[in-house]
Amino acid sequence: MVVAPGLLALDDLRTQKEAVNAQIRWLLAYGREFHGSHPYGLEELARRSGYTFSGVRTAYGEKEIQTVAAQVGRQPNRPSRPGKGKAR
Repeated sequence: MVVAPGLLALDDLRTQKEAVNAQIRWLLAYGREFHGSHPYGLEELARRSGYTFSGVRTAYGEKEIQTVAAQVGRQPNRPSRPGKGKAR
């Protein structure tokens, strides 16, 4: 079966979009959980990420926090909040 180039392009773009969304979630986790003693504010992160204020709170979960911890080589500054946010 031959797949139309337009459909292949859509598949490719969807994959890129999912990768960018994951990167945004990692940066949100970093900004809220790892950025020194003063995490970035929810409003600032929402404005810059395109998420809503409440969307920033639920955009990342323990999975993203652990990914960032592995990348920066340390645990979050704020205590982990089990049950908060969604794990992806």
